[in-house]
Amino acid sequence: MRSACQSIVFVINSLTAGGAERTLVDVLAYLEDRLRGYAVHLVLLDVEEELHAVPPWVQKHVLNANFSFLWSTISLTRLLRGLAPAVTVSFLNRSNCANVLSSKILKYPCIVSERTYPTSRFGAGLSAVITKVIMRLTYPHADQVIAVSEGVRADLMANFGVDGAKIRVIYNPVDTDRICERALETPSARLPEPYIVSLGRLVPSKNFRLLIESYRSSSINENLVILGEGEERQELEKLVSRLGLEGRVILPGHMQNPYPIVGAARLFVSSSNLEGFPNALIEAMALGCPVVATDCDTGPMEILTGKMQARCTEVTLAEYGILVPVNSADLLADAIRIGCRESIRARYSRRSKERARDFGTRNSIEQYWSVIASHARFV
Repeated sequence: MRSACQSIVFVINSLTAGGAERTLVDVLAYLEDRLRGYAVHLVLLDVEEELHAVPPWVQKHVLNANFSFLWSTISLTRLLRGLAPAVTVSFLNRSNCANVLSSKILKYPCIVSERTYPTSRFGAGLSAVITKVIMRLTYPHADQVIAVSEGVRADLMANFGVDGAKIRVIYNPVDTDRICERALETPSARLPEPYIVSLGRLVPSKNFRLLIESYRSSSINENLVILGEGEERQELEKLVSRLGLEGRVILPGHMQNPYPIVGAARLFVSSSNLEGFPNALIEAMALGCPVVATDCDTGPMEILTGKMQARCTEVTLAEYGILVPVNSADLLADAIRIGCRESIRARYSRRSKERARDFGTRNSIEQYWSVIASHARFV
């Protein structure tokens, strides 16, 4: 028998724009029935603009760790000492490391969810070295590690000392029916058609600079729309101006409902150098939008071919979309031109919808609950 006051605590850095943030909020909503009878808490380590709505039955705690790993750990430990959780579930690297340390101090079970390919994400330099050392010292001591793809799982085993028996691959839940319903709503911005589209935070890892340069080289008639907000906005706007693409490359910012715009696009393009499991790619496919994606270490290959294999070295017409090597402006331009052909669009529009259904919510949410229930310290 469980006590009605037992706590299950979820932890993340913040609820600013990002796929991990949106996935966590979605997981909470989908788990509502399973979590009835528990006191459910969501801890945000930092004070940042919140762009994702938390379910009203979840008690939210906003700490002020100011992006510091040390203060994240101290503040989280202080809070969790009072909450006495049956189990904690964390998303994103700093939250994960702080969660593991707190769990060892307070002796509660913890689950961490790795959302990206960590070896590539943190790059080089002293800060990256420190981050990777902290991961190697903490991740192996989590009770369970959730990886968003097989590629992430392999990286955690090979480079961060995590026992493969502790790692469970759970794809992000994608509610294809809800996405299609929301795509019927009125777009929040009026855009010049026809256009191709991309979506993500305006940060270096998304490599929108490459996308803009490749778009110019492709010489297609469609405009380019990049949905999202982030630190690279000014640099990207300067690049658009320097290349003479004003009015053809449009950056409308972050949108709560991007689906009407994505659904009306002729092609979705992901130019990322780094992904864990690219939600935006699956969501575009659910809307029947053909996709082109750079073949970064994890994510696109699994999604567009259904398996892990050697990285592509040329434009590759895979089963469910077009893959192209990372950091190749010429090959990405070729892929964009090919993807805009009507015969190619028709083929991939149909296949995309079929493939997106493989990532439905039911299986993912059942796996999340299975992991949580198996590690919770119920009394």
